[in-house]
Amino acid sequence: MKITIYALLIVLLALSVFSVPTFSASGSDRVGDNLRWGHPTDGLQMSLMSTDPAGSELQVAFRNVGRKDVVLNLGSMLANGQVQLPHRIGINFTDGRGKTRLFEFADKKHSFVAGRVDDFIVALRVGSMYTLTLTPDQFWCQETQEFEIPLTTGKNSLTGQFEGKGAQSVNLDSPGVALLNFWLGKVESNTLVIER
Repeated sequence: MKITIYALLIVLLALSVFSVPTFSASGSDRVGDNLRWGHPTDGLQMSLMSTDPAGSELQVAFRNVGRKDVVLNLGSMLANGQVQLPHRIGINFTDGRGKTRLFEFADKKHSFVAGRVDDFIVALRVGSMYTLTLTPDQFWCQETQEFEIPLTTGKNSLTGQFEGKGAQSVNLDSPGVALLNFWLGKVESNTLVIER
């Protein structure tokens, strides 16, 4: 009886050793490789995609392909993080008629702020990815006063952009935020084409 239990344990141990998944360290196995990405800038890449052919929902992703961990300041948070506003994200938009303009994130529900404001901080370890889901009506163009990305008939081209900044809303109870390793620079995504 004891020999049978030991034999069974040896078989189970052998199976567990041989069934351990292997992971490749090559760059082709990075998280998010199924997405289209813009060119990396100082170790950061940005992706823009649509979750449906009509472009009614957009996904913006950031990926750290560098050699050090970084922190992104995507914008502002209200109500101790209950509302997150990534207003450092913009979209260069060219409509079906060839007219180009810049749209910036601007959630109409939170156009007026009264109370505490914190930075929208995202820690991004090497090889990690962070994704946001946004909609065209959360962007506006200051130049033309359009309060939504107007996807028109024809070929619409959208390229995301992000400009990294340091801490902008340092509160008395969190002065150490200013010392974080913020990613500073500008990065662009791939160009997303939506045809209608």
